[in-house]
Amino acid sequence: MSDQSSTTPQYQHVHRLTPLLRLWSVILALIAAFALNVNMAALRDIFAFITGEHRGEALRDTALALAGFIAVCAVVWLASGLWWRRMGYQLGAEELSLRRGLLSVQLRTARYDRTQAVDVVEPVIARLFRLAAVRVETAGGQSSVIEIAYLKKSDAEALRDDILARVHGAPTPAATDTDIDATSADAISAHTPAAPAEEPVLVPEIPIARSLIAAALRTSTLFLVGFLILVVVTRLPLSTALPILVGALPNAWNVLDSSWRYTARTDGEVLNITYGLADRRRQSIRLDRIHAVQITQPFLWRPLGWYEVRVSVAGYGASASGKASGSTRILPVGTLAQARQFLPADAAPTYASPARAKWVSPLDYRQQTVALTGDYVIVRNGRLNRRIKTIHTSHIQELTYRRGPISQALGLATVDLDLVQGPVRMAARNLTLADATALLARLRSRQLPGLKPPR
Repeated sequence: MSDQSSTTPQYQHVHRLTPLLRLWSVILALIAAFALNVNMAALRDIFAFITGEHRGEALRDTALALAGFIAVCAVVWLASGLWWRRMGYQLGAEELSLRRGLLSVQLRTARYDRTQAVDVVEPVIARLFRLAAVRVETAGGQSSVIEIAYLKKSDAEALRDDILARVHGAPTPAATDTDIDATSADAISAHTPAAPAEEPVLVPEIPIARSLIAAALRTSTLFLVGFLILVVVTRLPLSTALPILVGALPNAWNVLDSSWRYTARTDGEVLNITYGLADRRRQSIRLDRIHAVQITQPFLWRPLGWYEVRVSVAGYGASASGKASGSTRILPVGTLAQARQFLPADAAPTYASPARAKWVSPLDYRQQTVALTGDYVIVRNGRLNRRIKTIHTSHIQELTYRRGPISQALGLATVDLDLVQGPVRMAARNLTLADATALLARLRSRQLPGLKPPR
């Protein structure tokens, strides 16, 4: 019995402040309520006692209030301790496990071979205590994130490196079924390899001025400003601007937050990006998990020569925004040279929309092209917002050939490339019937990846 227990992986505790940081808004509300309702009266009583205006009995109410507040803090601390003792993680031979819950116990696991990305996140409240969270993204759908929060920042970085080593199949210490003790420096040094060489820089830190200007030149931002000016000039009630604010501000904020002090580096087969204004994040994406790449140049960015790069990553889903899931915007605002670093291929168009396509795509029919080069498909479209999208043929999930009533009358067809969930959507739009048929035949003959045997 003792031998078995000695070899059983032990759950490692997160930082003791974790339960309190998860409830920090409630705790701040309690402190604010105490300060607003008690503090002024307490100060008057204490001052009167010091100056000798009356005896200490006048402090009775203040003392009782203070004692009650201390008692509440003690109860919160003890209750959080019980919660904390039930929270823990372990690194097994094949999977990461996270356990939490006092009354209702929850156990979540993530296999290393199903891991898409491992990120280190520093929320604002955690940064005050030099703590960070480790988020493991798996191919599990909408609720695919396992968050280990919170650890010391150095421990979080070490844990991230160890998980990535296991994901890539790197050899681990002899006791692979034992976990790293995030609170022990000796254990971390034993499990952590020597410091690697400096990672090649793909994108140096984006200047803050560029981030601000890029967010301001978003169409949604300019529309919001114009609408607010209209409200002021016409003296409309400000409540009329509320729906516009709710719709426009998040887009501008996402651009600003995802580009703030942004850097991108490569470490072997891993893309490491660091960014964040409110929540500082170091995000690691396996290059083989990136399925499709999209380069976009918004209309208002053209005079400045700026571009944006988004990717579809297996397991991230369609609405990854940098919170529960990692961000799919791997270049928020950069130059053409920086954007092309993420474009695996480029070539002259193989197929293009004919002139009659102007009846269904009057603005950008001249920009609708498809290029086939090697094992890559490149789709271009957009007149106002120019877009270049590329994907390796092996990552195309399905193909759809479609013709609407107008397309049938014009002799046109569209071939949809069905991809994994994400921001990149690809379609060879409004081609001639001959070109659409030829493209469909070439893509149907693509080499598909072999099926891996179950482990």
